[in-house]
Amino acid sequence: MFKKIILWTIYAGLTGILIFGAVNRTSAKIGEVVPRENTDLVDSQAQGGQGFGQGINGKNQSLNNIDQEGSGVGENEDQVWVSLNGVAGSFSTDEMQVDLASGETIIIADRTWRFALEQGFDPHVGNQVVLQGFFEDSAFETVEIDNLSTGQVVFLRDESGRPLWTGSSTH
Repeated sequence: MFKKIILWTIYAGLTGILIFGAVNRTSAKIGEVVPRENTDLVDSQAQGGQGFGQGINGKNQSLNNIDQEGSGVGENEDQVWVSLNGVAGSFSTDEMQVDLASGETIIIADRTWRFALEQGFDPHVGNQVVLQGFFEDSAFETVEIDNLSTGQVVFLRDESGRPLWTGSSTH
C-alpha cells in the first residue's frame, strides 16, 4: 500500500512538471513572456518627448531622437500612426533588426515577424525600409513594412490596428 502511494505521488509530480514545461514553452513561443533588460524604461511619449519604448516586437527598448511623423492614416482615438525610416540590418527566421538613422535599432520579432515572412516578405541586409505603426503601452506595434529598395510592402495589421494573423473579426 505504501509503495503504491509513493509511486503515484512520483507519477503525479512528473506529470505536473511535464504539463508546466509544455505551458511554459507554448507561452514563450507565442510571445507572452517578454521580460528582458530595460523593462524599467519610462515611455517618454507620455512625457512629451520623442523617445519611445522598443525591443522584441517593439517592446522595452529606448528610442531617442527618432525622425518620425504622424501619417494621419489609421488614426483613431487611441493611436496615432508614425513612420520610422531605417535600414534592414541583420535578420533571421526569428527576427529582423532595423537600424534607424539616429543609431537606434528596432527589433521585429515573434508573431509579427513570422507573419511578415508568411506573407512573402524577403528583405536583404542594407535595404531601405519604412516601418508604419503605432505606440501602445510603451510598445511599437508594426502595422506595415515597406521595403523601399525592392518596392515590396507587407501589411501586418488592419486600419484599426488589429493583427491580420488573428483572422476575421465579428465586431
